[in-house]
Amino acid sequence: MKINLVVRPATKYACSSIFDSTVCPLKNRLTIKKLLLIAILSLIINIIDAHRKLMPEIESHFALEDVEELKRFLEFNDTDISILTNLHQYLKKDSAFFIEQFYAHLLKFEFSKSLIPDEDTLKQLKESQSRYFISLACGEYDDAYLRDRFQVGRTHQQVGLEPRWYIGAYRQYLSLLIPQISSYVKTGEHDRLQAVQSILKVVFLDIAIAMETYFDKNREAMLRRTAQLSALNRVAVTVNATLGVNETLNEVMKCAMDIVKAQASAIVLFDPESRRFTEKYTQGLSPRFVKNMSFRRGGLADEVFKNNHYILSNDLPDTQYQLSRLAREEGITSFVCLPLVSHKRRLGVQYLYFHHRQELFEDEYALLGTLSHIATGAIGNAHLHTRAVTLSMTDELTNLFNRREFMVRLEQELLRSRRSNKPFSLIMADIDNFKSINDSYGHTTGDMVLTELAQIFMNITRDIDVVARYGGEEFIFLLPGITADIAFQVAERIRKSVEQLQLHISNQKPFHTSISMGISCFPKCSQDENSLIENADKALYLAKNSGRNQTLVFSEIPADKTSE
Repeated sequence: MKINLVVRPATKYACSSIFDSTVCPLKNRLTIKKLLLIAILSLIINIIDAHRKLMPEIESHFALEDVEELKRFLEFNDTDISILTNLHQYLKKDSAFFIEQFYAHLLKFEFSKSLIPDEDTLKQLKESQSRYFISLACGEYDDAYLRDRFQVGRTHQQVGLEPRWYIGAYRQYLSLLIPQISSYVKTGEHDRLQAVQSILKVVFLDIAIAMETYFDKNREAMLRRTAQLSALNRVAVTVNATLGVNETLNEVMKCAMDIVKAQASAIVLFDPESRRFTEKYTQGLSPRFVKNMSFRRGGLADEVFKNNHYILSNDLPDTQYQLSRLAREEGITSFVCLPLVSHKRRLGVQYLYFHHRQELFEDEYALLGTLSHIATGAIGNAHLHTRAVTLSMTDELTNLFNRREFMVRLEQELLRSRRSNKPFSLIMADIDNFKSINDSYGHTTGDMVLTELAQIFMNITRDIDVVARYGGEEFIFLLPGITADIAFQVAERIRKSVEQLQLHISNQKPFHTSISMGISCFPKCSQDENSLIENADKALYLAKNSGRNQTLVFSEIPADKTSE
């Protein structure tokens, strides 16, 4: 069974390996370039150590049984372990001397000396270097040792140490150590040669394990990049094929979460009229968190939106935007807020929330920026489509459904009522003497009357009712599940509300208007949509001819009256 190595956050012991493996030879000097590199890396030790608890565990493709096979290939066996164990006492005794010689050389240069800020840092570096140097020949090469060496390479790779410098550091170590073997092993040339071979084996074992991390890291980066590009491609295809705003926003949030492995997301749209963040869409957040989300003027979202640049929030010491108590209670360890802006189009911001991460990679920010441009265009197109659909279904003046959409809804309701054997009613309404209003007060006032009455209709009817402007000053109502007698009550409420409405025009006296209404119902009055509309229209015609400002039900009108 293959057991994968799981690399845990680096320790001071592992992080300092580059210094421990580059002890300065007694007779050879490091080049200035190498020396500068080592000095810089020495300062990074403290940074990595301070953040080690924040580093996620990484599962490696390099397995323990791979190491055992490597040891067999290097012929690293119990004899070598025994030899190294015997050498350990000498290396342990002389380690301080080698370390002192190395740092004495390092501190000769002002530019490298300035990179070690104080004696405490220098002391810490020397101690950690000594531990690593001694451990190389400790004689214990179990799983813990192998995991530690794997982390050594991971740390070097993380701080940017290229393989050529890493291998060069081991060469410096061997250049210093091999000449000392003769003073440690005095039992003959053969034993000294065996000691050198054992040292070479363990060093090459360390190199092989550490170098594997470079390949592993590259493999991990390629897999992450492939997954990110796949997610980005998917959202580009999907959002351009999706016309609904909700569907587009949900896909954008899902894609962004996939790219950076976030646990939750939110998109908040900006209303240019009120200049506030209004609509919010979320995934993965608790109802309590969503309810308490706020977007004050001058806050984080406002700054992101105005400056067109992301902001990262976490609880690290140097972070400007610390997490709120609400975020901590949600289990959030960090979040990033990004602008949804493309060229001159500014729509809002997107949040990505993490439970186990504190920071993002630069390539992730770049991909999220690309996603932002795609998302902004897609959201804008979705809004345009929604508006186009709305305009095709509604009357531009009153915002009621238009005649074409009403006929679609009527056909659907007729099929539904036939299946369920339930009634519904139609109400046809017409504004009384509307032509005289236009002639007396002008068409602008006439438009105002239409919009005022449309608001009354919407206030009195239910959400499931369909109210439409049928044409000119005519309106029609579809009331699902309503019989003629209930429809009459609804119509009378509407008629009386219109009758009581006081219409105001500047510099003129207020005036009133009225409406006449006719009702037909399914299945009592008719079995098809055309007859239903025709019968409601006949009832309306009789109501207007009988004095206006009244409601008549087709089924209650004498037959001789309806045939006229």
